Amino acid sequence: MANCDYDLAILGGSIGSRIAACRAAHQGARVALIAPSWGTVDAMGVVFQALHSPALQSEPKSAWPALGDRIHHQGTPPSPAALRCQGIDVILEPARFTPDLALTLATRQLRASRYLLTDGYGLSVPAVPIGHGLLGHQLTQLKAIPERLTLVGYGATAVEWAYALSQLAKVTLVPSARSLLPAADQDIQRLSEAQLRCLGITVASADQAALQLERAGAVGDLVVVVPQLYGWEQLALEATGVASEHLIAVNRYLQANCPHIYASGGSLGGENRPELAQQEITIALDNALFGRRHAMDYGQAFYSIDLVSPIGHWGLTEHQATQRYGNGVQIVQAACLPPDADHGVQTNFCKLIILGRRLIGVHLMGDGAPTWVANLGHNPTMHSLHQRIVTSFQPGMLSDAIYQALSHWQHGRWSEGQWRRDWAENWFNWRRSA
Repeated sequence: MANCDYDLAILGGSIGSRIAACRAAHQGARVALIAPSWGTVDAMGVVFQALHSPALQSEPKSAWPALGDRIHHQGTPPSPAALRCQGIDVILEPARFTPDLALTLATRQLRASRYLLTDGYGLSVPAVPIGHGLLGHQLTQLKAIPERLTLVGYGATAVEWAYALSQLAKVTLVPSARSLLPAADQDIQRLSEAQLRCLGITVASADQAALQLERAGAVGDLVVVVPQLYGWEQLALEATGVASEHLIAVNRYLQANCPHIYASGGSLGGENRPELAQQEITIALDNALFGRRHAMDYGQAFYSIDLVSPIGHWGLTEHQATQRYGNGVQIVQAACLPPDADHGVQTNFCKLIILGRRLIGVHLMGDGAPTWVANLGHNPTMHSLHQRIVTSFQPGMLSDAIYQALSHWQHGRWSEGQWRRDWAENWFNWRRSA
């Protein structure tokens, strides 16, 4: 577009948004970072980390008040002046799109050649019919964590908050979507919910959500909402032809219906994980700045979830794989119990999804799962997985479950009816009769 004020306008206030703005500026682009909710994502992150504080876990009643000042101090985001020194125009005003692809602010109007929607621009909060609820980062307003609370949200972030808060209070988790972990593999969903329940967390079904919220209001339980960190409702995206009342649809290049707008993070659906959002931002930023056509391959994407037994996801789920490849997909899985578990619900679980000799999905649960999937993302092959097992095998640990799953696959290749075994038998029969 001609007569543009900026080469790129980034709408978002997350750490990933700031990193993207710095990268674009260092490459010579004129960049605006529009973040009316500046610091909200940082505050939520600091409160979440504080919930894992050893002092808070051991003495929650006495430690929580002392942590309030520390949370407030650590939750302060970097000053916009630090980014402005790098040539980034940081704008803390809300914006609205116009039909001619400009942004109207409270004090002026600006136009960019390309726009990138990232996390942290605002908060998308589910409608909760409770008058005494708080957002996650507002827990610092409390003098103490209550004995009972109802947590509303969905996805990996809500699961992690429920796990952290369950060590301080009796938690009821009310999913604000049809599925608690909509992007997770079906077995990981089942195991995750089982772990939450074993921790004493009540997990309501989607059909029970309204009833659970009514009960919370009736007994006076505190309602804590885990919002989604995008909040495009007030951005008037519909003026550009992009539907904002639902999750934003993009093509494989992370480009919305309007070719000047790119999107990443939670607004795309799936899991709003920092690792996944960073993979998306890297691709979207390069495409938006230089007109390249790098595709985001979710079959190669990885992320983790912090739970009693941490979760690592790489590639396709079983449902996605069978939808795409049909009966050619082979599923092998294995599990084992840790020999020195700190908690009775800990487990080691491995599911491998294989097409021929190609690894197309890995779903892990157990200590070390995030590291396994992060390393696997750089070299996702059966050979590399086997090589890592050879060098890092430990009985009863996650590597043991992975080793068992690999062994099941290797045995299956030579089992009755498999083509390699059939070929070998035909060869030996021919040689004996020759």
